[in-house]
Amino acid sequence: MNEQMLNLLYRSLDGELSPTDQRRLDEALAQSDVLREEKDRVLAMRESLSAGAAQSFKPFFAERVINRLTAESEGRGAETFLESLSYVFRRVAFAGALAVIALAIFNIVTSDTVSATAALGVPEITIEEVIETPFESVLEALS
Repeated sequence: MNEQMLNLLYRSLDGELSPTDQRRLDEALAQSDVLREEKDRVLAMRESLSAGAAQSFKPFFAERVINRLTAESEGRGAETFLESLSYVFRRVAFAGALAVIALAIFNIVTSDTVSATAALGVPEITIEEVIETPFESVLEALS
């Protein structure tokens, strides 16, 4: 079975052929068992599809589906946004927590001591240093 005859067969199922093409197709069908089997197979498949489609969908099926989807999406706009926001927040919060833990470990490893101030990367400052520094700068400014 050549491709030209197969194309003629498919075209004949979808519409009218010219008299010359119809004669060529009829001759090919008379000579080729494979082409006749293909025609029977395609006709059976078309009949099965057309019978199944009529039983499975009632009239205005597409409109009913679109209307239902539109009604559901209008009522759930805020919920969908909040669900999406919650999903993103969980992912970002988890990544942020991992970054904080990694930074704390880095600070402890590079510090000489193991303490909360070392984990946070804050230098250990005594109360005297905190009070004396501004006091000294004020005195220097007055002199």
